[in-house]
Amino acid sequence: MAGMEGLGRTHNAISVASGKPFNMEQCSAVSLLVTSTGAASIAVVASKVLGGPTTTFTIANGFGQTARWYLSTATDGTAGWTKQNAVWTTNSLALAPLTGQMSMVDIFTSQIADTFKYLTVTVTNGSLVVITHDLVVQRTPGNLVPLGA
Repeated sequence: MAGMEGLGRTHNAISVASGKPFNMEQCSAVSLLVTSTGAASIAVVASKVLGGPTTTFTIANGFGQTARWYLSTATDGTAGWTKQNAVWTTNSLALAPLTGQMSMVDIFTSQIADTFKYLTVTVTNGSLVVITHDLVVQRTPGNLVPLGA
């Protein structure tokens, strides 16, 4: 069976992403993969320009907070994913409660308030990989627009 490279066709990624703004203009969704080193959580803010002032990712500010996320109790692929109900405290979401667990949160561009282009996700007690997917324009990997630009 033949396959196709996904980078540039379906997705782009940042492997060390906590606290780094990334552009949401080139995709229709982002998956936030958090590996926990304790009781993990994320805080989300948005900005209109790279490095510009940020606004908290709250319903009151026009953002749609995701209603669910997924938990895996192992980081090595030996445990499946279970759906969790999202409980937001302002712009923060509590995730995996223990070390060595994974959380996956999806945010869609339709949940981002008008004129905002960048999200910054900061993780407490964990590491973050950002995977933008459902790219608006497919490009060869070398021609992808950098997410942090």
